[in-house]
Order: sequence, then C-alpha cells, then structure tokens
Amino acid sequence: MILPDLESKLLGFGLHLRGLSTITDEEMKLLQLTEPALIALVGNVGSSYWPVFSSSFEYRDGLPDSLDRWSKRVAELLANELSLKAVYPFKGPPYLPFQQWAKRAEPLSQSPLGLMIHPQYGLWHSYRFGLLIPADGLTLATDAGEKRGPDTQSSCESCETQPCLQSCPVAAFDINGYDVDGCAAYLKQNPEAACHVEGCLARLACPVGESFRYDAEQHCFHLRAFTAAR
Repeated sequence: MILPDLESKLLGFGLHLRGLSTITDEEMKLLQLTEPALIALVGNVGSSYWPVFSSSFEYRDGLPDSLDRWSKRVAELLANELSLKAVYPFKGPPYLPFQQWAKRAEPLSQSPLGLMIHPQYGLWHSYRFGLLIPADGLTLATDAGEKRGPDTQSSCESCETQPCLQSCPVAAFDINGYDVDGCAAYLKQNPEAACHVEGCLARLACPVGESFRYDAEQHCFHLRAFTAAR
C-alpha cells in the first residue's frame, strides 16, 4: 500500500501527506505523463520539519536554496524507495500548478497576503514536493479525499478587522496586492526592524491557526531567504 508506507516514512522527516489531487489532461501534458496519475502532496504543518531540516548538512553548508535542496533529497529518497516520481513547486519555468492541486486536496483559499490559508493551520503550512502515483491507486485517493472534508468559507471572508493588512510597518499589503520591492527595501534598510527578530508582522497578525505558528527561528529563516533573493 503506497500511502500508508509514504505516511510512515514522512514522519521521520517531520513531513505530512497533505492530500491527494487528481491531474487533468492538460496537466498530464505538462508533466509529460502518458498514463493517468494522482499527485500526493507532501509538506509541513507548522514547524513540523524544522528540527530535522535545521540539523541537516544543507542547512549548515552555507550554500543557496538550502530548504529546496533538502526537500529534493528527501523527495528523491522516498521516490526511489516507493518507485514513484517526485515533482517540485520550486523548479521551473514552467512551474507546476501546486496551488491548484492543493485547492483540490484541501479546503484552502487565498489570503489578502497572497498566501494560501487553511482553516486549521492558517498561514503556517507549505508544500515541499509531490509524488506521482499511478491511477490504479484510485481507491487510496478516495480514502485521502474523505479526510479532506467539504470546502468551507474562507476564514478571511469572515474576518472583519483583517489585522494582516494593518500590521506591516511599510503597508506592503493592501487590497491591490503585495508591494514586494517596498517590503524588501525596508528589510534591507532597517536591519534592526522587528521583522528580522519576530518574522513577518503581517503574517503573525493573522488569528487563524495561531498554535501552528512557525518557531521564530524558522520564520526568520524564510524572511532572510526572501531578503537575500532580492
């Protein structure tokens, strides 16, 4: 059984099987598949993978893209053990439609910050890679789908105050989108800003999934990676 084996192996890396998604005919062409398949989405919930990743050689070697490199190593290891193919959200162009797959697998919606919000985990989750499973595993896909539950109203739609849009020191987020350049410029020009210590203040302001907030070390790791990329 592919999924139980996968879920068991993922635990050792602090990762979770986030759900299964169908793959459309158009997506099959993008993936260069000749036979129907499903995609098993793998990612984190809160800081679940942080203790393992932060102890890895990828984290310590000082080279770029440490988390992506670690994710790829773990994915290839699992793919080889289970005779599957791994795919990634960070490789491209063309980039694979991980957000569309995620929306089919879990009750997600777009937040004002541009991040996908989960009704339980809030903004504190991500997808690190996917594993393609032959469509003869459809019975397993049904089991995974039952865990997902029906789509629900976005948490953001019922949030009257939307504190995420009021908490950024340079108002980088508004109803029109995200001022990426303004955010990056502020972080570089203000090395003592609270963002560097606590993490993104707008993200932290979201009340959904507070118990799943990333550890401060992890949150600041992502912020440093963002700043370095700019």
